[in-house]
Amino acid sequence: MRLAICIVAYQFENDLMLSRMSMVRLHTSALILTEFRQIGGSRRGLLKLRSRPLIQYVFESIPDEVDELVVSVADESEAEEYREIVEQYLGSFVMSSNVALPKIVHGVLSEKRTDRVLVLPCDAPLLTVEFTTFLLDLTRGFNAAVPSSPEGDRNYFFSAYRAEEFLRAYEVTFNKDSMGDVVGGMRNVIYLNYRALRSLDPKLTFILRVNGPEDLRRAELLMQRR
Repeated sequence: MRLAICIVAYQFENDLMLSRMSMVRLHTSALILTEFRQIGGSRRGLLKLRSRPLIQYVFESIPDEVDELVVSVADESEAEEYREIVEQYLGSFVMSSNVALPKIVHGVLSEKRTDRVLVLPCDAPLLTVEFTTFLLDLTRGFNAAVPSSPEGDRNYFFSAYRAEEFLRAYEVTFNKDSMGDVVGGMRNVIYLNYRALRSLDPKLTFILRVNGPEDLRRAELLMQRR
């Protein structure tokens, strides 16, 4: 309940803040993660749903305010498989060499000279612009926005961060392989309880990830009902 109230309060305060900060232009990057196990011999993001690769649905959920689209891949061979669809959306690649997520985010924020980053997985075809915009809007009042289950499990695959504070926390964190440790060292972080996020979608379908054939069938059924 406290988080739900917090979000309502944020929405009210954010309207006021945005009116004051309307002239502030934040350079924004979107980081799409692809380094997940294959499904049926196919790269996760290239798996087809209604004749379109999963990653294309993710690209189309990215808000217009994003200036730069960056796709994280393990190596050049993976980049080649994604190249056609990524170039179609004017994106670029970063080679992660399968390092931990904090290091990938750190690399994008430091090398791309961006003010904030939106982090998304390549396998969430029901993502919505409403949700991704909401995450980015939160970074005007907070240094990070991270969904969280009622049990307290943080979902860093759908999150957004301000560059300066993430980089500061990363540098002073001992375990740089743990998003929990890095984000835990950040100041002014909002954790979004799933219960509060149900105001956007009662079934939370926008964070459904395709981890196997059953999830793919479920995503298609849910898409038909939209």
